[in-house]
Amino acid sequence: MQTYLRLYKNKYIVKILLLLKKTAIINFLFISLAYPLSNTSHYKNHVIKVTETNSDSYIMQKAFEAELLAKDFKYKEAAEIYHQICMKSEDEEVAKRATQLAGYANDYHLMLKNSNRWLDISRDKISVRHVRISIFLALDKVNEATKETLLAIRISKDKDKFALAYDTLRVFDDKVIKKIFDSVYEEYKNQYLANFYYVQILLNNNKYTEAIDLIKSMGKFKEFSKKESRWGIFLADAYYEIGEEELSIQTLKDYLQYSPKNLYLNEYYVRILTLQEMYNEAIKHYRFMSANKLINFSNIDTAKKMALLNIEANNLSDAKTFIKSFKEKDINSYNYMNGLLNAKDKKNSIAEKFFMSINVEDINYINAIQEVAKIKISQNKFQSLKKIFKEQYVKLNNKPTIETRLILVETEIFFNAEKFHYAMERINYGLTKYKDDGAFLYTRALVAEKVDRFDILEEDLKKLIKLEPKNAQALNALGYTWANNNMRLNEAKKYIDKALALEPNDAAILDSKGWVMFRLGNLKEAEKYLLKAMNLNDDPEIVSHVIQLLVKLNKIKDAKKLYKKYIKKNPKDKILIELKKILNET
Repeated sequence: MQTYLRLYKNKYIVKILLLLKKTAIINFLFISLAYPLSNTSHYKNHVIKVTETNSDSYIMQKAFEAELLAKDFKYKEAAEIYHQICMKSEDEEVAKRATQLAGYANDYHLMLKNSNRWLDISRDKISVRHVRISIFLALDKVNEATKETLLAIRISKDKDKFALAYDTLRVFDDKVIKKIFDSVYEEYKNQYLANFYYVQILLNNNKYTEAIDLIKSMGKFKEFSKKESRWGIFLADAYYEIGEEELSIQTLKDYLQYSPKNLYLNEYYVRILTLQEMYNEAIKHYRFMSANKLINFSNIDTAKKMALLNIEANNLSDAKTFIKSFKEKDINSYNYMNGLLNAKDKKNSIAEKFFMSINVEDINYINAIQEVAKIKISQNKFQSLKKIFKEQYVKLNNKPTIETRLILVETEIFFNAEKFHYAMERINYGLTKYKDDGAFLYTRALVAEKVDRFDILEEDLKKLIKLEPKNAQALNALGYTWANNNMRLNEAKKYIDKALALEPNDAAILDSKGWVMFRLGNLKEAEKYLLKAMNLNDDPEIVSHVIQLLVKLNKIKDAKKLYKKYIKKNPKDKILIELKKILNET
């Protein structure tokens, strides 16, 4: 588990994402050509056909009544009326509308019933099946969604049928999408586009080695070409994620020979160069892109990127030129970039003035405060930093969204500076003002461990798990804490197993599983999970667990080799330094 405190996705964001997902199910599918009913106000433009046998006056009267209710956002009542009339009408528009309104009412069981009727009478079965895929997934019926997906693909004659399936699924969890597309791929592995979308799904699920093997086999398809830049991006991405940075860069260079003016390929190449801190090479390539009119330095976003790259490369004169170019367009970004430039130039007082000039509601504000904190901590001016934060809360003047972020940032900064008691004081303030906030509960639990308040840690994590039963971070944090303190190991394992079921490829959780197995004495299982965790993330804490396991397995030579590799990369890491004792290293 990570030793540094990191900002946690709070429950409000989770709720928003859940709402967006549900809205996507109801609305997104209805706004394409296949689903013309995008909202209630537009529905009046559609004509509902009624046959004599369906009682014209009854259907018309009830539909009108339901539309008035829908206009007043009384979706549940409107959905119930439409359910009644759709079962009596032969008009597929009525069944479609009934399905949509049930979705607006968040009644997915009723939505499914109405979609059954819609499917029976619709001439366009494929469109209905795509809606039903989303309904089944909203009901957590993955097997049914899989069957519906396969049926939609089988009856489709559209060459983009795999794209349509992928677009329908992509608003859902990546693991769920993979489970469905595993079945699709098994049936259609001999089709080029099935492979194309399956590779994307493998990458989204961190299955990088599988993705690489699949991409390498694509030459068997006549449709495959290196002029399709996305294959290059997929392959480079997979190589980069498994730590093969040179292969990633070489892959992009190779594909750029075939598509030298492809914008996305060029941008991805610059991204990898930047991640590798090859700033001058990235700048040079941006200039190549500008010369070929792929980008324009007068564009504010491009100018910002060039300013940042030049700051990192210590080309401060060039950075000033780019920063100056967007002063009139975006004063807050101008101030932020000038702050970074002066901080790089060790002109800390000037840097602070620029950072503190940024509007509290600007996107750069939180980052600016973090930069000021870096300066103050480097100067060991913690009292001055505390004063700055207090001034910021006054300046915010009751802006809850920004204030909650600022409290978390302040707690994180003092936690990482090992000022644990003050960090606890600040997160307590947050929980006093924003009771039962998931982010604050999780954060206080991590801080509580550092001040030996395991009672608070357990209470907060259990409360968070009760509020969010599928919160893998909270489940893992509680299980790992017990395992790390060699207590309640069987219970710790249960919590970690629940977290792992939710996030099977999360390095921190895999590390926790390996560590609890180590504590339980099951070294073979511990080795399996710890090595997998280290392959995904060579965080010093994970590496330290692997080294301790190797020592326990009496593989001292391997342990020392691993230690020397990582202490060279992280010479000041306290966790690795502590291992000197058990390895007899000087």
